[in-house]
Amino acid sequence: MNKRALGDRGNSLVFTLLAALFSSCLLLLFFSESFLDSFALFFINPLTNRYYLGNMIAFMVPLIVAGLGISFAFESHNFNLGGEGQIYAGSFAAVLAALALEEKPVLMIWIVSFAAAAAAGGLIGALSGILKRRLAVDELISSFLVSSIVVLLVDFCITGPFQDPSSNFQATKAIPPAATLPKLLPPSSLSTGIFAALLVSFIGKFILARTRFGFELRLCGANKDFARYAGIDEGLYALVPMLLSGALHGLAGALMVFGSYGRMLRGFSSGVGWSAIAVALIARNNPIALLPAAAFYAYLDAGSKSVMMGAGVSPEMVGIIQAVIFLFITATRLSFFRLPGSSLRSALQDRAADRRKP
Repeated sequence: MNKRALGDRGNSLVFTLLAALFSSCLLLLFFSESFLDSFALFFINPLTNRYYLGNMIAFMVPLIVAGLGISFAFESHNFNLGGEGQIYAGSFAAVLAALALEEKPVLMIWIVSFAAAAAAGGLIGALSGILKRRLAVDELISSFLVSSIVVLLVDFCITGPFQDPSSNFQATKAIPPAATLPKLLPPSSLSTGIFAALLVSFIGKFILARTRFGFELRLCGANKDFARYAGIDEGLYALVPMLLSGALHGLAGALMVFGSYGRMLRGFSSGVGWSAIAVALIARNNPIALLPAAAFYAYLDAGSKSVMMGAGVSPEMVGIIQAVIFLFITATRLSFFRLPGSSLRSALQDRAADRRKP
């Protein structure tokens, strides 16, 4: 991609962010009791308050990992709408593994629990890939429906046979205290899981940009017919990216439980699976760009909670502010759905143009 295109894209993003933030300020001006107090709580408090800052960074962890899962699916022109169920299944499997290995060394608990989380999420994601490959079932629909079923089943388990009888919450028993990830900024929920998220992000970038698998995955997303003529099994790239996407969602759920909650609570994910889609769209499926995209989304979430608690702004108004901001941002990304794998396509077109030059 040439420098001019990159500059235009960067200018477009900056303009979009400014327009979105300006619209948010207008909403706070008209619908909050004190604009200055609400503005400070929404935009400044998350960066200056130790508790909100720590929780903001902690919320980035599942957004980065699950956002990478969405990126793998989108780059191969698959659509994973089952993130919520995959997060649920992964975290539930991780908790059961940790409880079963309660007396074992911490390192063993971590390895087995996170592997179980990835396996559970991956199996659910792979189911949609198998249905698409074998029966031509649209993965967008199947992933959403399977996810809905999984969430209900796990909720039944949490409030039924696996509920902690000694707790008043709808939750499982707590995992061994030693197995929880070390905290970095108490009393917030920030843990060493942020380092795991960063590592996963860099590994994802390497796979997509530097491996044959990543190239073939992006090529299938850019042009399935060309990939087929090149001898690539396009059916395989309907299955494997969905499996990887589900595995990463399951891992994101496990990091949330082991880093923040110490047990699985009913409804703990709070729409992280859907938020990851917005983060991946903002990042244009670039694993490294997921970091600032997740930071921006987490910043808005922290600001929303701050202004609700400190200025009495209604949750509905906060939801409208968030929706306006992401409407502006995602509007500049809609070309992704018309030109899947656009980054790869642009690179191939630029290379062909260079070769035609005298």
